[in-house]
Amino acid sequence: MPFLLICLLPTIFYLLILLLYLQDKISGFTFIFILFFVLIFLVVTRFIKRKSQYKRKINLIFCITFLLFCYELPLILYDSTSHVALLYQPPEQIVEGSNIYLLGVSQANFEFMENKLTVAELLDKQHINALNIIEGTNQLRYESKNRQLLEWFHLKKDDEEQMKESVRYNLGIEDKRIDTFLNRNHIDGNSAGLGLVLSGIIIKGNLQNTLPIAVTGGIDKKGDVLPIGVLKEKIQIASLSGIPFMIVPSENAKEAAIIQKEINTNIQIFNVANIDEAIKVVKKINNKNK
Repeated sequence: MPFLLICLLPTIFYLLILLLYLQDKISGFTFIFILFFVLIFLVVTRFIKRKSQYKRKINLIFCITFLLFCYELPLILYDSTSHVALLYQPPEQIVEGSNIYLLGVSQANFEFMENKLTVAELLDKQHINALNIIEGTNQLRYESKNRQLLEWFHLKKDDEEQMKESVRYNLGIEDKRIDTFLNRNHIDGNSAGLGLVLSGIIIKGNLQNTLPIAVTGGIDKKGDVLPIGVLKEKIQIASLSGIPFMIVPSENAKEAAIIQKEINTNIQIFNVANIDEAIKVVKKINNKNK
Protein backbone atom coordinates (compact mmCIF):
# COMPACT_ATOMS: atom_id res chain seq x y z
CA MET A 1 0.00 0.00 0.00
CA PRO A 2 1.52 3.37 -1.02
CA PHE A 3 2.70 5.70 1.73
CA LEU A 4 0.32 8.49 0.63
CA LEU A 5 -2.69 6.18 0.76
CA ILE A 6 -1.75 5.04 4.25
CA CYS A 7 -1.73 8.67 5.40
CA LEU A 8 -4.99 9.42 3.63
CA LEU A 9 -7.01 6.64 5.28
CA PRO A 10 -6.96 7.98 8.86
CA THR A 11 -7.17 11.58 7.60
CA ILE A 12 -10.32 10.92 5.56
CA PHE A 13 -11.91 9.09 8.48
CA TYR A 14 -11.01 11.98 10.79
CA LEU A 15 -12.46 14.57 8.41
CA LEU A 16 -15.74 12.66 8.19
CA ILE A 17 -16.05 12.60 11.98
CA LEU A 18 -15.07 16.28 12.15
CA LEU A 19 -17.79 17.11 9.62
CA LEU A 20 -20.38 15.36 11.78
CA TYR A 21 -19.16 17.33 14.78
CA LEU A 22 -19.25 20.72 13.03
CA GLN A 23 -22.79 19.98 11.87
CA ASP A 24 -23.80 19.34 15.51
CA LYS A 25 -24.57 15.68 14.78
CA ILE A 26 -22.26 14.47 17.55
CA SER A 27 -20.87 16.05 20.72
CA GLY A 28 -17.26 16.87 21.45
CA PHE A 29 -17.11 13.99 23.91
CA THR A 30 -18.35 11.57 21.24
CA PHE A 31 -15.83 12.98 18.75
CA ILE A 32 -12.95 12.39 21.16
CA PHE A 33 -14.28 8.98 22.20
CA ILE A 34 -14.37 7.79 18.56
CA LEU A 35 -10.75 8.81 18.04
CA PHE A 36 -9.79 7.14 21.33
CA PHE A 37 -11.62 3.94 20.33
CA VAL A 38 -9.74 3.91 17.02
CA LEU A 39 -6.45 4.22 18.91
CA ILE A 40 -7.34 1.27 21.12
CA PHE A 41 -8.35 -0.74 18.05
CA LEU A 42 -5.01 0.06 16.40
CA VAL A 43 -3.07 -0.95 19.52
CA VAL A 44 -4.87 -4.29 19.65
CA THR A 45 -4.38 -4.80 15.91
CA ARG A 46 -0.70 -3.93 16.25
CA PHE A 47 -0.32 -6.55 18.97
CA ILE A 48 -2.11 -9.23 16.93
CA LYS A 49 -0.21 -8.37 13.74
CA ARG A 50 3.15 -7.78 15.41
CA LYS A 51 4.85 -10.33 13.19
CA SER A 52 3.07 -9.45 9.97
CA GLN A 53 4.18 -7.28 7.08
CA TYR A 54 1.54 -4.69 8.03
CA LYS A 55 3.22 -3.77 11.31
CA ARG A 56 4.84 -0.57 10.04
CA LYS A 57 1.71 0.55 8.25
CA ILE A 58 -0.35 0.09 11.41
CA ASN A 59 2.27 2.04 13.36
CA LEU A 60 2.04 4.92 10.89
CA ILE A 61 -1.76 5.02 11.02
CA PHE A 62 -1.59 4.94 14.82
CA CYS A 63 0.84 7.88 14.93
CA ILE A 64 -1.33 9.99 12.64
CA THR A 65 -4.48 9.18 14.62
CA PHE A 66 -2.73 9.87 17.91
CA LEU A 67 -1.62 13.32 16.75
CA LEU A 68 -5.18 14.13 15.64
CA PHE A 69 -6.50 12.85 18.98
CA CYS A 70 -4.12 15.12 20.92
CA TYR A 71 -5.06 18.10 18.74
CA GLU A 72 -8.78 17.63 19.36
CA LEU A 73 -8.64 16.56 23.02
CA PRO A 74 -9.13 20.14 24.39
CA LEU A 75 -12.63 20.11 22.87
CA ILE A 76 -13.79 18.35 26.02
CA LEU A 77 -13.22 21.62 27.90
CA TYR A 78 -15.72 23.41 25.65
CA ASP A 79 -18.36 20.70 25.36
CA SER A 80 -20.42 21.70 28.39
CA THR A 81 -21.08 25.31 27.34
CA SER A 82 -24.61 25.36 25.92
CA HIS A 83 -25.35 29.10 25.91
CA VAL A 84 -23.55 32.44 26.21
CA ALA A 85 -25.31 35.53 27.56
CA LEU A 86 -24.03 38.97 26.56
CA LEU A 87 -24.66 41.48 29.33
CA TYR A 88 -24.64 45.24 29.80
CA GLN A 89 -21.34 46.74 30.95
CA PRO A 90 -21.20 50.48 31.70
CA PRO A 91 -19.14 52.51 29.19
CA GLU A 92 -15.76 53.48 30.59
CA GLN A 93 -14.00 56.83 30.32
CA ILE A 94 -10.31 56.01 30.80
CA VAL A 95 -9.13 59.64 30.75
CA GLU A 96 -11.37 61.85 32.87
CA GLY A 97 -12.65 64.80 30.88
CA SER A 98 -11.84 63.26 27.49
CA ASN A 99 -15.50 62.26 26.97
CA ILE A 100 -14.23 59.24 25.01
CA TYR A 101 -16.06 56.16 26.26
CA LEU A 102 -14.89 52.60 25.68
CA LEU A 103 -17.53 49.93 25.17
CA GLY A 104 -17.21 46.48 26.67
CA VAL A 105 -19.69 43.62 26.81
CA SER A 106 -19.82 41.26 29.77
CA GLN A 107 -20.18 37.57 29.03
CA ALA A 108 -21.69 34.77 31.10
CA ASN A 109 -21.37 31.12 30.06
CA PHE A 110 -24.06 28.61 30.92
CA GLU A 111 -23.62 24.86 30.97
CA PHE A 112 -26.14 22.20 29.96
CA MET A 113 -29.10 24.60 29.69
CA GLU A 114 -32.09 23.37 27.67
CA ASN A 115 -32.81 26.52 25.68
CA LYS A 116 -32.54 30.32 25.59
CA LEU A 117 -35.76 30.71 27.57
CA THR A 118 -34.30 28.73 30.47
CA VAL A 119 -31.24 30.98 30.49
CA ALA A 120 -33.41 34.12 30.31
CA GLU A 121 -35.54 32.92 33.25
CA LEU A 122 -32.43 32.25 35.33
CA LEU A 123 -31.04 35.70 34.57
CA ASP A 124 -34.42 37.27 35.32
CA LYS A 125 -34.42 35.68 38.78
CA GLN A 126 -31.07 37.39 39.38
CA HIS A 127 -32.50 40.68 38.03
CA ILE A 128 -30.08 40.67 35.12
CA ASN A 129 -31.23 41.78 31.67
CA ALA A 130 -29.32 40.10 28.86
CA LEU A 131 -28.61 42.06 25.69
CA ASN A 132 -28.45 38.80 23.78
CA ILE A 133 -28.38 35.06 24.46
CA ILE A 134 -26.41 32.96 21.99
CA GLU A 135 -26.91 29.25 21.64
CA GLY A 136 -23.59 27.43 21.62
CA THR A 137 -22.74 25.50 18.45
CA ASN A 138 -19.92 23.07 17.79
CA GLN A 139 -18.51 25.39 15.15
CA LEU A 140 -18.16 28.19 17.73
CA ARG A 141 -16.62 25.76 20.22
CA TYR A 142 -14.18 24.50 17.59
CA GLU A 143 -13.08 28.02 16.66
CA SER A 144 -12.54 28.86 20.33
CA LYS A 145 -10.47 25.72 20.83
CA ASN A 146 -8.27 26.48 17.81
CA ARG A 147 -7.64 30.07 18.94
CA GLN A 148 -6.68 28.84 22.40
CA LEU A 149 -4.23 26.29 20.99
CA LEU A 150 -2.53 28.92 18.86
CA GLU A 151 -2.09 31.09 21.94
CA TRP A 152 -0.87 28.20 24.11
CA PHE A 153 1.86 27.36 21.62
CA HIS A 154 2.66 31.03 20.93
CA LEU A 155 1.86 30.61 17.24
CA LYS A 156 -0.34 33.69 17.28
CA LYS A 157 -0.31 36.80 19.41
CA ASP A 158 -3.60 37.21 21.19
CA ASP A 159 -5.75 40.23 20.37
CA GLU A 160 -4.98 41.90 23.69
CA GLU A 161 -1.20 41.83 23.17
CA GLN A 162 -1.52 43.15 19.62
CA MET A 163 -3.73 45.98 20.87
CA LYS A 164 -1.24 46.95 23.60
CA GLU A 165 1.64 47.10 21.13
CA SER A 166 -0.37 49.08 18.56
CA VAL A 167 -1.71 51.62 21.06
CA ARG A 168 1.74 52.33 22.51
CA TYR A 169 3.27 52.50 19.02
CA ASN A 170 0.70 55.00 17.73
CA LEU A 171 0.78 57.22 20.80
CA GLY A 172 4.51 57.27 21.41
CA ILE A 173 3.89 58.51 24.94
CA GLU A 174 3.31 56.94 28.33
CA ASP A 175 0.35 57.87 30.47
CA LYS A 176 -0.49 56.28 33.79
CA ARG A 177 -4.23 56.07 33.07
CA ILE A 178 -3.81 54.36 29.70
CA ASP A 179 -1.04 52.09 30.97
CA THR A 180 -3.19 51.06 33.93
CA PHE A 181 -5.91 49.98 31.53
CA LEU A 182 -3.47 48.15 29.24
CA ASN A 183 -1.93 46.32 32.21
CA ARG A 184 -5.22 44.85 33.39
CA ASN A 185 -5.15 41.08 33.73
CA HIS A 186 -8.32 40.49 31.75
CA ILE A 187 -8.88 42.62 28.66
CA ASP A 188 -11.34 40.98 26.33
CA GLY A 189 -10.41 41.53 22.68
CA ASN A 190 -8.84 44.51 20.94
CA SER A 191 -11.84 46.81 20.45
CA ALA A 192 -10.58 49.39 22.97
CA GLY A 193 -7.61 50.30 20.76
CA LEU A 194 -9.08 53.25 18.86
CA GLY A 195 -10.68 54.75 21.95
CA LEU A 196 -7.38 54.55 23.85
CA VAL A 197 -5.49 56.23 21.01
CA LEU A 198 -8.04 59.08 20.82
CA SER A 199 -7.81 59.48 24.61
CA GLY A 200 -4.02 59.66 24.33
CA ILE A 201 -4.20 62.30 21.59
CA ILE A 202 -6.47 64.39 23.85
CA ILE A 203 -3.91 63.99 26.65
CA LYS A 204 -1.25 65.37 24.31
CA GLY A 205 -3.40 68.44 23.72
CA ASN A 206 -3.70 67.76 19.99
CA LEU A 207 -7.46 67.20 20.15
CA GLN A 208 -10.33 68.60 22.20
CA ASN A 209 -13.64 66.92 22.85
CA THR A 210 -16.48 68.22 24.99
CA LEU A 211 -19.22 65.76 24.01
CA PRO A 212 -19.74 62.12 25.03
CA ILE A 213 -18.62 59.81 22.22
CA ALA A 214 -18.64 56.04 22.40
CA VAL A 215 -15.71 54.55 20.49
CA THR A 216 -15.08 50.96 19.45
CA GLY A 217 -12.52 49.58 17.03
CA GLY A 218 -9.23 47.76 16.96
CA ILE A 219 -6.06 49.46 15.80
CA ASP A 220 -2.86 48.34 14.08
CA LYS A 221 0.59 49.91 13.96
CA LYS A 222 -0.20 51.66 10.66
CA GLY A 223 -3.09 53.48 12.32
CA ASP A 224 -5.77 51.55 10.45
CA VAL A 225 -8.97 50.76 12.34
CA LEU A 226 -9.81 47.06 12.57
CA PRO A 227 -13.32 45.54 12.64
CA ILE A 228 -14.86 44.32 15.89
CA GLY A 229 -17.48 41.85 17.06
CA VAL A 230 -20.65 42.03 19.20
CA LEU A 231 -21.46 45.36 17.54
CA LYS A 232 -25.19 45.13 18.17
CA GLU A 233 -24.66 44.79 21.90
CA LYS A 234 -22.21 47.72 21.93
CA ILE A 235 -24.67 49.96 20.11
CA GLN A 236 -27.33 48.91 22.63
CA ILE A 237 -25.02 49.79 25.53
CA ALA A 238 -24.20 53.22 24.07
CA SER A 239 -27.89 53.89 23.49
CA LEU A 240 -28.96 52.70 26.95
CA SER A 241 -26.24 54.86 28.51
CA GLY A 242 -27.52 57.99 26.76
CA ILE A 243 -24.38 58.58 24.70
CA PRO A 244 -25.50 60.50 21.57
CA PHE A 245 -22.53 59.74 19.29
CA MET A 246 -20.59 56.61 18.39
CA ILE A 247 -17.56 55.82 16.23
CA VAL A 248 -17.21 52.37 14.66
CA PRO A 249 -14.80 50.80 12.12
CA SER A 250 -15.62 51.31 8.43
CA GLU A 251 -15.71 47.54 7.93
CA ASN A 252 -18.63 47.43 10.40
CA ALA A 253 -20.49 50.32 8.75
CA LYS A 254 -23.14 48.26 6.89
CA GLU A 255 -23.75 46.11 9.94
CA ALA A 256 -24.10 49.22 12.12
CA ALA A 257 -26.70 50.75 9.76
CA ILE A 258 -28.79 47.56 9.86
CA ILE A 259 -28.58 47.35 13.65
CA GLN A 260 -29.46 51.02 14.05
CA LYS A 261 -32.74 50.47 12.21
CA GLU A 262 -33.40 47.16 13.95
CA ILE A 263 -33.18 48.51 17.49
CA ASN A 264 -34.58 51.93 16.51
CA THR A 265 -31.97 54.07 18.24
CA ASN A 266 -31.32 57.77 17.62
CA ILE A 267 -27.62 57.53 18.34
CA GLN A 268 -25.53 59.07 15.54
CA ILE A 269 -23.01 56.54 14.25
CA PHE A 270 -19.87 57.50 12.31
CA ASN A 271 -17.52 55.02 10.67
CA VAL A 272 -13.78 55.53 10.23
CA ALA A 273 -10.99 53.62 8.47
CA ASN A 274 -8.00 55.08 10.33
CA ILE A 275 -6.96 57.34 13.20
CA ASP A 276 -6.88 60.50 11.07
CA GLU A 277 -10.51 59.97 10.05
CA ALA A 278 -11.45 59.39 13.68
CA ILE A 279 -9.84 62.70 14.68
CA LYS A 280 -11.75 64.50 11.91
CA VAL A 281 -15.03 62.95 13.11
CA VAL A 282 -14.42 64.11 16.69
CA LYS A 283 -13.70 67.64 15.45
CA LYS A 284 -16.78 67.56 13.19
CA ILE A 285 -19.04 66.47 16.07
CA ASN A 286 -17.75 69.25 18.31
CA ASN A 287 -17.96 71.94 15.63
CA LYS A 288 -21.56 71.06 14.77
CA ASN A 289 -22.68 71.02 18.38
CA LYS A 290 -21.09 74.19 19.76
